[in-house]
Amino acid sequence: MASMDVSAQVSDEHSAARGHCDVELTHGLIITQDTIRIVDNNQTRVQINQGNQLLVRGQWIELDAKETEILEQYNQMIRDTVPELVELATDGVNISLNAIENVVSGLSDKEPEVLKAQLQYVEQALRNKFKRGDDFFYIAPQSLSKLDDFFAEEVSKKIHTAIQGSLGAMLIALGDALESREGNIEERINDVGTRMEIITAEIDKSLKKKAEQLALKSEEYCNCLNMLDNTESKLQKLVPELADFDLVKIKSDLQYSTH
Repeated sequence: MASMDVSAQVSDEHSAARGHCDVELTHGLIITQDTIRIVDNNQTRVQINQGNQLLVRGQWIELDAKETEILEQYNQMIRDTVPELVELATDGVNISLNAIENVVSGLSDKEPEVLKAQLQYVEQALRNKFKRGDDFFYIAPQSLSKLDDFFAEEVSKKIHTAIQGSLGAMLIALGDALESREGNIEERINDVGTRMEIITAEIDKSLKKKAEQLALKSEEYCNCLNMLDNTESKLQKLVPELADFDLVKIKSDLQYSTH
């Protein structure tokens, strides 16, 4: 009977933790094959080389065996979480943006400049949060608990603005192009409007799925990020120079609350 009570308590605590995992990255992170850099205002503040060498503000920090062990754990924990998160966030979004461009270009002879400008704005908003290259990952300072909001609200709104802002210009261009052709211009334009509505709905569905994936991943990462925060705290106690660069912030009043 006692074991059942303990199991129930653990289950309740786990559910509470999942529901109240409020995690922030307070600095940017750049991860390559050999290095991890903690950056602030485009300046590298902390650098880990090969998982076991540490620089703070450009100065080498001599580490003993225990400190090196904790640093290696910290390095590996970052590599186990952040690149996957960046991949998940960026994967598919640029494909959706390219799909919009291709569809619009196919509907008229010329892609409206307003669409091109708006989609570049959407891409920039994404790159400001996440970047992924052939040999690096970047994540900006942000709340990891609100990644789903970023895609379901911010990115979605920007894409809607891009589509709606370009639709009028595209229809005018299409109408001009059809004036010398046979057929009902009004029907053709209405058809374009319908197709754009379908495209918008499909994009919304894709972004909603992305937001749900990120929300689930954030829950999955909650325990990992708590462990990362604990390891960071151990490392800061051993290496006081790191105290000014607290990477992971978890709100203490929400952390694993059982109430």
